[in-house]
Order: sequence, then structure tokens, then C-alpha cells
Amino acid sequence: MGEKKIVAFFKQQVQSILERSALEPEGFRAYFEGREPEDEEILGLIGVSTTMTGELHWGDSFPTSLEALARLSRAGRAEICRAFRRELHELLEQIAPA
Repeated sequence: MGEKKIVAFFKQQVQSILERSALEPEGFRAYFEGREPEDEEILGLIGVSTTMTGELHWGDSFPTSLEALARLSRAGRAEICRAFRRELHELLEQIAPA
């Protein structure tokens, strides 16, 4: 499976995770408010939160999402972290008190 496809999958998962967090004001969103999340925190959250769906067939190469994340290049992981930060900032701006 190509890295671009894996990165695209995790970028979709970033959107799903953050959409769900919008409904949980005391969840991890509150943890990240007022500070920039570290790459390790982002990747850990994505790895733990990602549920396997039928959208991407991992096959025998990656039995778990954690293994798929670990096999990505540094650039691939950085792209996912940038997407997370961008989505997080957008979410925080949307819910900020007027």
C-alpha cells in the first residue's frame, strides 16, 4: 500500500476525530487549548482513536493503525501532524466565544 494512500486515510481520520471532539468540551480539545500539540501527542491520539473501517484495506502489511503510522516516513507523519494542527485551529476558532 502506498504512503500517499495511508497519509490520506489518516488525514480523514484527523477530521473525524476532531469533529467528534467538538461534542466533548472536556475531552482532549480542552487539553490542547492554549498550546501547540507535540507531534508525539498527535500521533498517539490518532493511533489510539483511529478505528479500522472498511475504507482502507490494510491487508497483511499493517494489522493495526499504530503499525501503519509507524511505517510512514518522517514527511508522511509531519503531513498528518500539520493537518491535525490546521483542523484543531479551525475547530477552536469556530467554538471560540464571540
